[in-house]
This record gives sequence, C-alpha cells and structure tokens, in this order.
Amino acid sequence: MSENYTDMNEEVQENKKRPVLLTVLCILSFIVVGFGVLGVLFSIIGGQPSAEEIESTYNLSIQAASDMRDQKIIWLAEILEQGADLVAYQQHRYWSVLMINALTMITGFVGVLFMFKGKKLGFHLYIIYNLLSIGGTFLIVPSHMVPMASVIMNLILSGLFIFLYSLNLKWMNK
Repeated sequence: MSENYTDMNEEVQENKKRPVLLTVLCILSFIVVGFGVLGVLFSIIGGQPSAEEIESTYNLSIQAASDMRDQKIIWLAEILEQGADLVAYQQHRYWSVLMINALTMITGFVGVLFMFKGKKLGFHLYIIYNLLSIGGTFLIVPSHMVPMASVIMNLILSGLFIFLYSLNLKWMNK
C-alpha cells in the first residue's frame, strides 16, 4: 500500500516539475526585461536631457551619417539619420516615453515571473508586454519616424517567444 502511495506521489511531483524549455525561456526573458528595467532606472537617475544635450546628440548622429555618406555607405547613413530624428523626438517627450517603457517592463517582468511560477496569467501578460514593446513607440512617435525594420524584427522575435511559451501552457495552471 505504501509502495502504491509512493508511486503516485512521485508521479504528481514529476507533473509539477517545470519544463526545461520554460526555464530557459524565462531566464532569457528575465535578462531582456532586466536590461529594460536598468534602462528605465538609469533614465530616471539621469533625468530629462536639456535642449543643448538633445541638440548635441542629434548633431553627433547627423555628423556620423554624413561621414557614412562620404564613404558611400548610404544605407547606414539613412539609418543613422532616421535614428537621430527618432531619438530627438522621443527626448522631447521624455516623461511620456519613460512611463510607457516603465509600464512595458513591469508588465514583462510580472508576466515572466508568473509563467516561471506556473500561472497562465503570466502568458497573457507576456503577450501584452510584447504588444506594448512593439506598439508603444507608435503611441508617442508618428508612424513615419519608426523604422519598419525594427518593427518587423520585434514582431518576429516576439512571435517566436510567444509560440515557444505557448508550448508550455499545458504545464501552467490558472
């Protein structure tokens, strides 16, 4: 009788063990979200850049783009110019961008933490996190300023991670 109980107990413990894929995905996601949280914290500590700092950063990027054009690397010059415009636009809307980034990172962290603990709610929060990380920029920045290559790359990576996380949904409860 006790042998039967031991077998059932071992089977229940095996079912509760977190899948290796889920553990790996959560660790990778914690690293990415952790860097995002650090970025938000450093932005808060550094404060909003002054108009002079924004202009200086913009001019440095435009100069780098000009150097690329001189070297006939046109595609990189265009990326640098578009990036300079985007960063300057975002820096003028510092607090709005910071709040969206903070909300995105908190949502991502809680989502991954819940999935790590085996809660399906984490998967749904993780989807919201990905939608915010992809679309959050569009809440502040005009769409013509957003580099489509970065949006497409974000969509691909987000879709891949969501798919891989979905493979572990059967292990998660509630």
